[in-house]
Amino acid sequence: MHIGIPAFTTIQPALSRVAGVQVTPYSGAPGAWATIRIRGATNLTGSSQPLYVVDGVPVYNTDVTPELWAERSSFLQSSNNGNYPNIPTPSTPGANPLLDLPVEDVAQITVLRGAAATAQYGMQGSNGVILITTRQGADGRTTAQPSLRVRYSGWGGVQQVRQRYDLLNGRQYAELANAAAASSFGRPLPYSTADLSSLQEVDWQDELFRPAAVQSHNLSVDGLAHNTRYYAAADYLNQAGVIVKSGMSRGSLRFNLDQQLTQKLSVGLRASASQTDQHYPGQELDAGPLVQRYLLGIPAVPARTSSSYSPPTPRFALDDYSQTARTRRLVTQLNATYQFSPSLSLTARGSREKMDAEGLGYSPNGFGSGAVPVEHTSTSTTTARNWVVAAALRYEHTFREQHAVTAALNYLRQQDQRTLDYTLQSVYGFGSFKSEEKRLAIHSPSVVAGYTYAGRYEVQASMRTEFASGKNANDRKVWLPGGQLSWHINKESFLADQDRLTDLMLWAGSGKTSSFFGFDRTTHHDAGLRAGLLGGLLTLEVAAYQRRTTRAQGAFLVTIPSSSGFSTFYTFPNVTLLNKGLEFTAGGSWRIGPVSGTSQLSAATNHNEVTELKPGDDFIRIVPSSLAVGQPVSRFRVYEADGTFPVGHPSAGQQRYADRNNDGRRDFGDIYDEGTGLPRYSLNFSQQLRLKRFQLDAQFDGLFGYQIQNSLLLRLDAPSGFANSSVRALNYWTPANQATSVPRPGFADFSYPVPTNEDLENGSHVRLSQLSLSYEVLTTDTRKISVWVGGQNLFVTGPYRGFDPNVSSGGAGPYYAGQDSGGYPVARMWQLGLRGQF
Repeated sequence: MHIGIPAFTTIQPALSRVAGVQVTPYSGAPGAWATIRIRGATNLTGSSQPLYVVDGVPVYNTDVTPELWAERSSFLQSSNNGNYPNIPTPSTPGANPLLDLPVEDVAQITVLRGAAATAQYGMQGSNGVILITTRQGADGRTTAQPSLRVRYSGWGGVQQVRQRYDLLNGRQYAELANAAAASSFGRPLPYSTADLSSLQEVDWQDELFRPAAVQSHNLSVDGLAHNTRYYAAADYLNQAGVIVKSGMSRGSLRFNLDQQLTQKLSVGLRASASQTDQHYPGQELDAGPLVQRYLLGIPAVPARTSSSYSPPTPRFALDDYSQTARTRRLVTQLNATYQFSPSLSLTARGSREKMDAEGLGYSPNGFGSGAVPVEHTSTSTTTARNWVVAAALRYEHTFREQHAVTAALNYLRQQDQRTLDYTLQSVYGFGSFKSEEKRLAIHSPSVVAGYTYAGRYEVQASMRTEFASGKNANDRKVWLPGGQLSWHINKESFLADQDRLTDLMLWAGSGKTSSFFGFDRTTHHDAGLRAGLLGGLLTLEVAAYQRRTTRAQGAFLVTIPSSSGFSTFYTFPNVTLLNKGLEFTAGGSWRIGPVSGTSQLSAATNHNEVTELKPGDDFIRIVPSSLAVGQPVSRFRVYEADGTFPVGHPSAGQQRYADRNNDGRRDFGDIYDEGTGLPRYSLNFSQQLRLKRFQLDAQFDGLFGYQIQNSLLLRLDAPSGFANSSVRALNYWTPANQATSVPRPGFADFSYPVPTNEDLENGSHVRLSQLSLSYEVLTTDTRKISVWVGGQNLFVTGPYRGFDPNVSSGGAGPYYAGQDSGGYPVARMWQLGLRGQF
């Protein structure tokens, strides 16, 4: 399916227009990565990212991912979504790879999610495929065009935090701290009556967040002259962050050249270069720990707690710690096509991708009560190299006007290399980590064939094999077939007089994919119906799919007793996953009087579950307790809340949990798994309206049927009197208010709060992702000028109490979906733009 692109900073938010595609950012930090899931999940803790293919060549797929980089500090939780979900968002010195590709340089995007289509990409197609075509000179046309055309697209905007946490003010906190001290064995009250009457306060969210400017500029020249098409563009993006002292800038250059050397031979060049600079306060690139310190900061002045200890002001985390990162990327590609005859052609491509990223950490470097210098104390670097050589021999011919035959012999050779390097050097100590991975050259020959009879009955089949070469390569080969049958019903004679029926196709497909030389195999079946009605003004498509993955990839840290105490190991269980769902798309063009419009509605369901669970082949042979047959991949380990203990009980006012295993005790044996972090339903509605010179564009997105576990809210909801709390904590237990799940002040576990089923937040929501109104100031054959106003992430419905319900603090691993560590908020953006063509 082809999709258009609004003025986003990357193309990824627009992908949700395709039924079955879910887009979730890791955080709202400028330059942050995003998770793209197509038709569910085929692994447990691995990446769910699709394959990106730009101008016929795989790119952006070999970077050191945040998950791979974070493994140096054991991101995977040893307690398997453990009792206290306090995880850092995976991050890497490298920025989101899709920042290399400005939206103005993109001509077309096609999302491949079908069984037969993804099978043609073999080991790289298990998570779906995103095909991207960049702009060509003269928009790819070969007719006479002006030798030079200049285009400019620019916009500026203001961002703000869309939703803040509802926290206590200074007076409310002081009274809560007094109540916590009074109930904690009669400690002295931190705030006297005189203190309460003269209390000052500070709003730490006001101190941390700010309105932030953003601007984007793209200038391009293109044309057609003497059988040569050219396109050259320069792009600049500068985005200040809504957290003070944070931001990102990106500059990129692109040059595309196509030359028709002879009637049969054409050659092309694709080259792009980009540099992205990011800077963030705090010790993490997503500023998660910094945000948590500020939201937990005591709002009362003077700052006191229910104990004798008063924590330092949150400002130290802002002033003393910071991170910077720079990502540079260079992608070059040469291609040539020789047309032997109108039916037979040969295309060859060669490309090289180079990515270098460096992150610098700054922190206090010294001891003492006086001023300590803030210095460069850590260096993080990653590199990635990717070499691709590909060739395709294609044949297509129609015999006797009824027998259409297509065939292609394809060959792809790909090799990549990655390095990770981390060094910490300060007075506190020295540490380093280095890893280098140069994978074997992968060879992927394939054959694709198709036959259509009389335009009505169509069969397509493919077979792709994958094998490696090099010093340590073995003889193992992976065979991945695919195929599809299609019936073009509207071409049948009994519908020949139905002029308003432009398309009616019934199809069914099947295919196999896998991960990169893994033992997993995904068998994918789908079927669907597509109809073009009202003379092509209305298009309907419905599809059903089922994907079964055996030996799904999953790595879990477990701690077991050993002779030296306890040791931690990885275990790799043998898991079979099932994903099945329905997809529906309706789109059309219409006119009512002077108003014309284009509308599209996309909806999808996804049901994922574990269908088989066995110990793996490793010596640990442990199955994670949070996985269960018949249950979804992502669940949450919680206790069942049972209110609070009543007056007269030795634990009066403390939180109570249900005795689920009926052993007469309330302990770890009562933990169970509930909910899912993967949305079961997704919805997208896109609308374009035109009235004379005005045009309105809007995109709505919705995700439903999932839960979120917010580790920051677990602390904020606790009336500890030790840090600030949410307004929910005011409903704490008293002898007069016993019908509550909020414990009495001072008895909440602030450091390691116990999550319950009541702490799972409903993530269902509808979002106005994009809205713009444009006006054509000038429009002629060669000159066009338009201005527009708009916004992104303008409103989000739903009950979620955090910054945003569509966030993935656990990264791209499906097992960690639904985790929110309270990191960098996703911002609302207001925009004003200008487009021109001369």
